Amino acid sequence: MKKMLIASIALALSQVAYAGADVDFSKAYVITEKSGVDKVTLGGIKPLWSNLFFSVDFALNPQYNLELKGAFNQSSLQEQLEQSLRNTKWQGTYRISGSSYTTTLNLTVVQDGYVGGEISHQPTSTGNGSLVSRVAGDIINQYQINGNFVDQDRIASDVLAKLPASTPTKQLIRVKRMRTLNFTNSTTGSTSGWSNNREYRLTLENGTLSGTVAVPSEIVGQSEDTSQYGDVLLQLVR
Repeated sequence: MKKMLIASIALALSQVAYAGADVDFSKAYVITEKSGVDKVTLGGIKPLWSNLFFSVDFALNPQYNLELKGAFNQSSLQEQLEQSLRNTKWQGTYRISGSSYTTTLNLTVVQDGYVGGEISHQPTSTGNGSLVSRVAGDIINQYQINGNFVDQDRIASDVLAKLPASTPTKQLIRVKRMRTLNFTNSTTGSTSGWSNNREYRLTLENGTLSGTVAVPSEIVGQSEDTSQYGDVLLQLVR
């Protein structure tokens, strides 16, 4: 199957000649909405000589062999960005109330605006207690229009289509703690426990994830207690 994928992608990129072509499957996934009985579409497939991701169509013939139907560039900016984030690892620091924690964020699922993964906070010399938790949320592309960054889904389709490729963009990633896997609490001070509903509000710019870690209000529209906010800064390590 690997040779079939290589051949298909090479055909789709006929203008590229590379004798030692190979393919990265580490971010591959099944596109369920395009798959069905006797056919499957795989997305997130990347040739090593290109920075672009592709989807590949297969059909199951009567002899139970997969027949290659074609390879297509997953052309949208959002799709290319999401696939580049799939299976990535980010490390840095989380600081709150005078305490500091070494933090690791693994983004294992990134697809159709959804983000899922795992976060770990381990104490440094200025913090104690630890936490490992599953997280889930969404990713939003923003475009700069008239000096302000606007969410992609709030821009009219005709306006979005006319934006030049040079338009500044940034991405917002919002994830919440969904299920705690392991933890130890601090023995002193106001940070004696970990909040279940802590939300990570991060911005991806220039290869850095940075932002705040907040406890959302219990009632929609009610103001939040920003004194409980922490800061997080993460760099891509894999």
